[in-house]
Amino acid sequence: MAYNGRMVTLDDVARFLGLSKRAVRMRVSALGDTLDRYLTRGARNRLIFKGEAVSILRRLEELRQQEGLPIQQAADRLKDELTNDNESAGLCIVVQSDVETEVLREVIRELCQERDRWREYSQALESVLPNELKWLTQTSPVIPEDRRLN
Repeated sequence: MAYNGRMVTLDDVARFLGLSKRAVRMRVSALGDTLDRYLTRGARNRLIFKGEAVSILRRLEELRQQEGLPIQQAADRLKDELTNDNESAGLCIVVQSDVETEVLREVIRELCQERDRWREYSQALESVLPNELKWLTQTSPVIPEDRRLN
């Protein structure tokens, strides 16, 4: 699931990060005032998260899971990353986009392999097609020169 950068509710953030709402609240609390400028209150006092807040929370989860850190330690480390190294929250987006790019490349490889399997299957079916049905091969949209299909 990709985050598209709009302002979202606690429910949306929890779904995006794969956490419970309680877990998201714990992480927001651990980050303290680091998130304050990226949070607002909506109708009925609901928390509204800006894109930067979602990116920061995602980075917190990456630190926590990859390094096995407790929430507060990961939060402290993230605060250091954001302040001491002059890194902005935008860097979190760049780091994640590298991961997403690699995932997309893998998906593309898998889809190309699936396409090739279906192409071979189609060719096998064409080879055993009776003469009176050979006209069906002319209705196929696959054109080897069409780059979109290869």
